[in-house]
Amino acid sequence: MNFLGNLRGNNRTFKPKKNLPEGSKQYQLKKYAEATLGTGNLRTAVELPEGEDINEWLAVNTVDFFNQINMLYGTITEFCTPNECPIMSAGPKYEYHWCDGVQYKKPVKVSAPEYVDFLMTWVKKKAEVDSFQ
Repeated sequence: MNFLGNLRGNNRTFKPKKNLPEGSKQYQLKKYAEATLGTGNLRTAVELPEGEDINEWLAVNTVDFFNQINMLYGTITEFCTPNECPIMSAGPKYEYHWCDGVQYKKPVKVSAPEYVDFLMTWVKKKAEVDSFQ
């Protein structure tokens, strides 16, 4: 279940992001998003391109966001270990417990790396339901 395994030195389920087939609708939408992100205008960057399907636009940007977060988290995994980060929290007042409704039907306290691993695996599985393949 360790989604970020390769980043921590073992080889389980981490897979590098897939390239979209050049010329595909998803490829064109991703290129459009990349071009508008550099404009400095966030409203333009997230605006649905004229004539495009909102669900495809959201899917392409969600997958790209997931890949970016995955890469960012990969840079800190060596510092956020179960010993260093025993609780998934947002400051002293907020603590996150994992519950996916399937394997974990009730919220359970897990370390921050476990929580992120569970979350990234959960998101990956959800994204594969509507894969671009």
